[in-house]
Amino acid sequence: MPMSTRRLAVVCVLLITVVVSGCGFVGDGPFGWAMTYTTIPVAKGPLAGGNRNGLACVHSVLGAISMGDGSIEAAIRNGGITGVYTIDLYSQSFFGVYTRQCTVVVGQ
Repeated sequence: MPMSTRRLAVVCVLLITVVVSGCGFVGDGPFGWAMTYTTIPVAKGPLAGGNRNGLACVHSVLGAISMGDGSIEAAIRNGGITGVYTIDLYSQSFFGVYTRQCTVVVGQ
């Protein structure tokens, strides 16, 4: 194999490795390389139940662009919640191309 072909092969392998392994994956909890769809408990509040949901999300594309407000405060505000029952973390990822991580607050 000529030297230039060998170098091209090495560069291609390195690029594929970076693209496949270093894109946007969720940071908390278990994740799958092809797909992630998980909900993980974060906290339980003092209420015994709740009928309102508040959602606040952060989105990422290719691990290069990430935007959003996924805070507990934003989820409480978005759901009009005054008392907290539970707080969960919802994660979704597809091949690292698109990733979404949301805070879900249930309360009243």
